[in-house]
Amino acid sequence: MLTLCFKSSKVLAALLLFMHFLSLLLAWLMPLPFWFKLLISPALLASGAFYVKRDALLTAPDSTIALQVHSDCQCEIQNRQGEWVDAELLGTSFVAPYLTVLNFKIAGKRLAKHVVIFPDAVNSEHFRQLRVLLKWKCNRFPREGNSHSISN
Repeated sequence: MLTLCFKSSKVLAALLLFMHFLSLLLAWLMPLPFWFKLLISPALLASGAFYVKRDALLTAPDSTIALQVHSDCQCEIQNRQGEWVDAELLGTSFVAPYLTVLNFKIAGKRLAKHVVIFPDAVNSEHFRQLRVLLKWKCNRFPREGNSHSISN
């Protein structure tokens, strides 16, 4: 069993802030009605604050702060409130040395849960072990150079 404890990611925070700022700037540069720009601006600011707090700083109650991957590729994720939930790893996840995006199906939830992991958010050796486990043991992700997914 591999256990990863996540810490806040400065890289993810910077990317989220930059993309929300860019969206806000583009909204104001587009030839849109002034009332629409006033309407969309607080929505973009709120979205940026929400995702930075939840996914980058990990301070929201539903932030994922830990992950356990068992030898049979069953997963559990822990939120900020300390609750562990079983999570089915989906084949739509992305694994690379510079970024890993894990998509989970949680029982009883309609939408998938996404966990974005940059190297600055975890122990480097645990991050390497996770990538190797996901790519080779769980075998749910496409190999480089192959556009088709390999399923169990």
